[in-house]
Amino acid sequence: MPKDNEYGTKIRLLRLLRTIIEQPKRYTKQELAALYNRHADTITGDFEAFVNAGFEMDYDEKYRYYFIKDKTLKKAGELLYFSEEERALLYEAIDNLRTTPERQSALKQKLHSLYDYSRLGFANLRKPYLTKIDLLKQAKDEKKMVVLEEYHSSNSSQVSDRLVEPFHVAAEDDMLHAYEVDKKVIRHFRITRFVRVKPTDRPWEFERHHNVMNTDPFRIVTNQQVNVHLRLSVGARNELLERYPLTRKYIEPTDNPNFFDFQANVNHNFYGLSNFILGFYHLDIQVLAPDALCEHLRREVEKMKF
Repeated sequence: MPKDNEYGTKIRLLRLLRTIIEQPKRYTKQELAALYNRHADTITGDFEAFVNAGFEMDYDEKYRYYFIKDKTLKKAGELLYFSEEERALLYEAIDNLRTTPERQSALKQKLHSLYDYSRLGFANLRKPYLTKIDLLKQAKDEKKMVVLEEYHSSNSSQVSDRLVEPFHVAAEDDMLHAYEVDKKVIRHFRITRFVRVKPTDRPWEFERHHNVMNTDPFRIVTNQQVNVHLRLSVGARNELLERYPLTRKYIEPTDNPNFFDFQANVNHNFYGLSNFILGFYHLDIQVLAPDALCEHLRREVEKMKF
């Protein structure tokens, strides 16, 4: 089998696996075929491959497919972990594809996004989290309000229920963009911070106010962003990745193997980033741009009391 087809099939299988895990009882076989631009017989073959690999599948009364819990998630955990050697082999295979460098780079980024489950953690592949995602997406599609039960707010340090209109679900960022009905304002909720989603029959009333905004690598949602450029030692790079996994795709090696560049658009208040710099300045973190970040850090240091 040519490498192009071989790795294209593997990537499709893993994407299909992820789709069904994240959205159980959402798609029929025909809908999955349309989603991946394949014949329904191809999807049937993919299902057979899952079963042969030890996964257990079923479908509901509307022929929407799902994996049987626990057993499948255990198998997924084993399958979706890649060693550094295996990742290197996959990237090497992409390098050998007969396509443009731009296309190769795009494929590598997609592969990285697909396999890097450290962004969410395996805890978020368990049924309670997936159920929340499924209910939120269903409410979005049906334009219905939901109640986020027992939301743990960092701002108020309180636990409460929130009635919202969910209009954008970003599972990869652990973020829900929603209009909070009682406060009449757009809010952004970490999906891991509420216990469950309670559906309602109330239709949306404030759709004209819905507006999807940008999320930066520090999980701060705002369209007011500025570009920053840092140079990080190996230790600083490691700390940044461990605390803010979404920063991974913005870190690049430099000519010096002991230093890395981090360049990305972040929130204009530098939330998250300034905490990182001030907390780990001893690991050699250089702010290359902008000057506004340096000025912000000086002001924050002046506020400190010792």
